Amino acid sequence: MLILTVIYLGDKLPRYVLRNLAYLQSTFLEDEIYFISDSEKSVLKASKTGVKTWLAPDSDKQWQVVRESLNHPMGFRDGFWFKTLARIFVLNSFMQLHPDRPILQVEADVFLFPNFPISKFRDLDVEIAFPMESNHMGIASLLFLHSHKASEKLSDFTRKAIQDDGQITDMSLLGKVAHSKILKFLPLPTLPFRMQDALNEPDASHLVCDNTLGFAGVFDGISVGQYLLGIDPRNSRGVRILHRSQPSHAINPDKLVIGLDDKENLVFKNIAENSLIYNLHNHAKDLRLYGASSRGRLLKKRVATSRDGEQQEFIFSIFVLAACRAIARRVKHGLRRITS
Repeated sequence: MLILTVIYLGDKLPRYVLRNLAYLQSTFLEDEIYFISDSEKSVLKASKTGVKTWLAPDSDKQWQVVRESLNHPMGFRDGFWFKTLARIFVLNSFMQLHPDRPILQVEADVFLFPNFPISKFRDLDVEIAFPMESNHMGIASLLFLHSHKASEKLSDFTRKAIQDDGQITDMSLLGKVAHSKILKFLPLPTLPFRMQDALNEPDASHLVCDNTLGFAGVFDGISVGQYLLGIDPRNSRGVRILHRSQPSHAINPDKLVIGLDDKENLVFKNIAENSLIYNLHNHAKDLRLYGASSRGRLLKKRVATSRDGEQQEFIFSIFVLAACRAIARRVKHGLRRITS
């Protein structure tokens, strides 16, 4: 039986994580859902949503080699670069307890529509599967691992890759996995094969459009979610950027028509037939996505404006928070200079 997991490391558990956990628990009733963290405080909060929880033990000792080898700034987003890679080791530790059960790890800001085909993953005959952002960049928005044997291989590969390259990220690491033979890999399709004209990278079609399992739809790695719902406003001091096409991504959403079908499912619209979009990477952390009525209104609004070009929305609360943190950093820096 498949285990659905959400991993979030650290004590500060954002509202969108809790809202997503509550949504998953109420929507996918037949599946075992676990929240995994290295923080007792976060585990306690998450348990109130009804999901099962697991506390990763002795994280500092287990991940010491990761901390010492990475060259990324540890102060960015409370150790963001470290935590995204550390999830691989956390997942491996968890899978030791469930060695023969497949796992689908869903990033905390990834929304699964109710029609998400979880049943397809229960019997997936590969060791690892995930979407590709581009030809050389994978993304762990959805990360399937067949067994603990597969997670152990991924963990060993990750540890060596970090020691070889201190600038590696989880995305570039997964890109290496996709092009290696270390694990039997399946790219989760992010674009229908018939829509290859929307590719920025035609060479990536075998990684982006491959649909050997015959899925009725596609999986969003990040491109569609960012385009439709916006880029995280924390990246631009409170400005949510909507409908921006990213040249570094394999998919160019400007060349696609995104819509809603008669059942209000999100789809790529095509003359011949529509293609379902099973999930969205909620990069903007928009809480409206987790309520049925608010989600419907939000998606209708975003779909309607998606053909009008790039837009911006100002989020005052995030602007204030960013300003306060910037002031705090300057004060702290100034005090250090005075005392040194």
